[in-house]
Amino acid sequence: MSLLDPYHQTYTYDTGNNLNHLSHQASSSTWQQTLAIHPNSNRGTETQQPTSNFDANGNLLVLDNIGTLNWHYNNTLNQLTKYDKSSTTEHHVYDYQGNRVRTVIESDHQTQSQRDYLPSLDISTNEAKQQSSTLHIGAHILSESSKDNTQNPKTHYQLTSHLQSNTLELDDKAQTLSYEHYYPYGGTAIIAGKDKTQVQQKRYRYTGKERDDSSGLSYYGARYLAPWLARWISPDSAGAVDGLNLYVYVGNNPLKYTDPTGHCINTISNDEFFKRINKDKTSELNIWVGDAHHLPDANKLLLTLAENIDLERIGNLVIEEVNVSISGDKRPTSVQGPAMFRTIVNYAMREYNINEMQAMTLSSYTLKMRALIGEGPLIDKKFKGIFIGGENWKNPRLEVSRIKGGMLAIVGACHLLTSAPLKNKNIHPDAFPVQDHLKPDTSIALIPRNVIIFLNNIPFVRQGNSETEFGLWVNGKDNKPENAFLVIGRGEAMRERFGDVMQPTPMDLRKLLPIKEPSP
Repeated sequence: MSLLDPYHQTYTYDTGNNLNHLSHQASSSTWQQTLAIHPNSNRGTETQQPTSNFDANGNLLVLDNIGTLNWHYNNTLNQLTKYDKSSTTEHHVYDYQGNRVRTVIESDHQTQSQRDYLPSLDISTNEAKQQSSTLHIGAHILSESSKDNTQNPKTHYQLTSHLQSNTLELDDKAQTLSYEHYYPYGGTAIIAGKDKTQVQQKRYRYTGKERDDSSGLSYYGARYLAPWLARWISPDSAGAVDGLNLYVYVGNNPLKYTDPTGHCINTISNDEFFKRINKDKTSELNIWVGDAHHLPDANKLLLTLAENIDLERIGNLVIEEVNVSISGDKRPTSVQGPAMFRTIVNYAMREYNINEMQAMTLSSYTLKMRALIGEGPLIDKKFKGIFIGGENWKNPRLEVSRIKGGMLAIVGACHLLTSAPLKNKNIHPDAFPVQDHLKPDTSIALIPRNVIIFLNNIPFVRQGNSETEFGLWVNGKDNKPENAFLVIGRGEAMRERFGDVMQPTPMDLRKLLPIKEPSP
């Protein structure tokens, strides 16, 4: 008798794009699931209470047969109280940007376990067993070590599907630890492993997101996905940018798309992005990259672009430079050669108020970027170097008119994200947003996710343009969240390459990320 039983599932949706019926048929079992959908709000549950099971903001209050949910004032999930004898509760703590930083599980009013989330680190503490472990998270690699080092570190290599779902886990000897196959919306169809413990310890699963053991919910950053409901348990705070249904997951097309943040505009892989960018060999293309000058993210993205784009089509690298005349002639720097690195490090520490290690990281990427135009000690010339922003962006249209052919351009992200004029009245209006005024039909703009998160105090509002702006997310190099970037554009270059996946963006781009103003 085979342990694998072929099955057939049928999904039925209403006119509001709500899944309202699921039929599962297999030789060993047949079952059906029906969801009750409120006709005026798209709120849906497994019970017949689509109204009373939600709070006034549209957040789900009851997980059928699991427990009740409590929400913070800002619509982040606060607490799960389970339907069990020990009154188990799971509490979540978030930072000012809405990112989950701690989970605490209590039973009979006693803390049982705690997990703290740091960049690329999960630190878990089991109070009952007096045990602590640290999970180091890399690109498809997990390494777990105990606090007292009594156990050898365990390394897990995770092999993923095209959706970045972790399907196969191997140890450092290439032996199988676990295998998992998923239903379309993230439920587990089959899971098997070396032993029960290995299977139970797997947390990062469907689309690479963490699944909470207590609730079965998958955490995406801005929201939680209920795989068995095939929908989010709270509405999209970005509003109706993806349609009127604020609960639908990736437009009910989970076999093709993912939503890495919980604010869904469509997402494509890094490889798919470059495949689309390079497919047209004839038309001009101009790519603007948004920079936060004290972060390395824009330079890292630009270097990735330089490695993967067709250099025959894009021969210019345009750099924002205040020390330049409108004629485009860059004034020479006083320091050249290897000493240039130390000079840039000192400048970064002084101007951006960052420590030496941060300044050295930033400076190394800056030099690699400058090397692409043959400048600095690291010569790797691939582009003609051109400078823009002369005399404080006095006449950017004149500067760009002299550029022949396609270009990569790196400018301050404010010049791509906002149409709001700055206090300096000498800056020409064409500089905000620059991609809408300078070669707009052939331009797209790329803004790294970390840059958008950092610049949460500027008005990300673009207005005064009758053309709809479209956008999509790209997972970024190595599928790391910190490498993700946003693609936006209004012109033909955007429509030709991304017409089947792009979607209208909200006027305020902060709504695409769980970004909130810092607490006073």
